Amino acid sequence: MRLLGLRARSPRLRTLAPQLPFPVAADPSGDASVELGGRLVAPTLVTALLLRELKHAASTFVGRKATRAVICAPTHFTDRQRAALRDAATMAGLDAQRILTAPAAAALAHGHGKGLARKRVLVVDLGGGGLGVCVVQVTGDDLEVITTGGDPTVGGLDFDARIAEALASDLAAQGIPRPEHPLDWGPLRSAAESAKMALTEKDQVDIALPSGSVPPLSRERMEALTADLAQRVTSVVREVLDSNALSPQGLDAVLLVGGQGRTPLVRRRLEESLGVPVRDDVDARGAVALGAALLGHGIVLAEGGKPAASVSEVLSAPIGVAERGGTQRRVLERTTRLPAGKTLVIPVPAPGPLELALFQGTAPLVAENEYLGRVSLNVERPGEVELHFALTADAALSLEATLPGVRRQPVSLALEDLDDAGREALVARSPLVGEPEARPSGILSGLKKLFGRR
Repeated sequence: MRLLGLRARSPRLRTLAPQLPFPVAADPSGDASVELGGRLVAPTLVTALLLRELKHAASTFVGRKATRAVICAPTHFTDRQRAALRDAATMAGLDAQRILTAPAAAALAHGHGKGLARKRVLVVDLGGGGLGVCVVQVTGDDLEVITTGGDPTVGGLDFDARIAEALASDLAAQGIPRPEHPLDWGPLRSAAESAKMALTEKDQVDIALPSGSVPPLSRERMEALTADLAQRVTSVVREVLDSNALSPQGLDAVLLVGGQGRTPLVRRRLEESLGVPVRDDVDARGAVALGAALLGHGIVLAEGGKPAASVSEVLSAPIGVAERGGTQRRVLERTTRLPAGKTLVIPVPAPGPLELALFQGTAPLVAENEYLGRVSLNVERPGEVELHFALTADAALSLEATLPGVRRQPVSLALEDLDDAGREALVARSPLVGEPEARPSGILSGLKKLFGRR
């Protein structure tokens, strides 16, 4: 899930790559793929296979074929990543009725049937692939997301990696060499995950490894190894609250979900940071799935004209257009209520081609944000071009344009990636010019930062 919808040159992947237990390479279209046995495997395909298995299990359980689904996504997913998730669902033979933010789904499950009235709930979803944070207002079975945030670099995989490193060091002390290839870490990571899960209930566990024996692992040692990761969780939660001037004392409930959320250290650090208790009556592993099922049931009820649960979400990261100089002009801001629309007006002094590069992310420089694609227009006379942005209830982006003397019409977004020179040239051709004080580094240093050159 961490790689789904990311380009091989994504700034996010630059941070994630060292932590992944497998090599990553670019496929012919420039997307990030897993390299296995000399061949590239697309994350979309892996996700589709997983969804196909889940579809089969659901069909077997209910006794009839499953064709529609509500699918949960991390809070940090961009428009491109959500589109990749929809593609994976289609490949699996499922019609994705809604892409729902995972913490929002957990909050829906928490409030279902309780008759809550305007209760504000903080949900911290710490799963295997990352951290999602969401503040919602629950009224009955209706849920309104106030703000979201998260960190894709902190999840169960990272806790496992810390423990696996410690096990490798224990083996090295006995003369057993450390694994060289990322895939060779598999047995250590599996043992680390099993030990971590056992230590949620026990103070110490024995670990069996095929390559040698290691001392028992204590919860105290595991917590020392992962203390900074737990601290990062609390820091992100506070950042999300502070960004919207929200106080922990103004929360009616705090939920901690996701497999990694069962870790006692994370719960303690979160309670210490917020000064409020974390509820212990929540199914940490099943709440997200239950919330998705409740929304799916609500969709069916609404189709029949019956009252049903509803979820109103917000945009998790700004969407904008590149300006000459490498800055991003935001069109749709973070926490924009969905569905939403916004129009960007671009003065065009002379006829000719017009190209715009779209990015999503919070950084002022486009080189530090995720590249969504390119819009190409042919303007036949001077005037103003209006580019209309529209977001659906689950943040799917579509575009339309009104050119001088031409009626409003749909516009496609060219998704293929560009090489360094092509990306730089595209940004340099932007018809938009940013404020000088907004671009301290310029496009050259921004692109160098993106591609790892200093």
